[in-house]
Amino acid sequence: MRSVWLDRPGGAAGDAARLARLTRHLRARLLDFDPGGPEVLWADEAAGAVAARFPGYDAGEVLSELERAYGVRAAREGEQAVFHLSPGTRFEDLDYLWGALNEIL
Repeated sequence: MRSVWLDRPGGAAGDAARLARLTRHLRARLLDFDPGGPEVLWADEAAGAVAARFPGYDAGEVLSELERAYGVRAAREGEQAVFHLSPGTRFEDLDYLWGALNEIL
């Protein structure tokens, strides 16, 4: 199983342009759901973070299933998930996250 760790800030030091592209990519992927998918709450390109909630689902249950079944870790802040990126995050891992959420939601 793949391991994708998006549960803590990875540090924005490094390639700021790449971090911004990764953040925009994840935001776009999360917005590319049918109705019933995640709701993007905010995206911070400088910090490399995207927050979303899952209407109709418990955020803790969604995040637990992401980790258990797909090896994807994300932070939980109240009823929202926060995905922390770093310049070393791979675009393929963000696409993998998108696919996993499609299976769960």
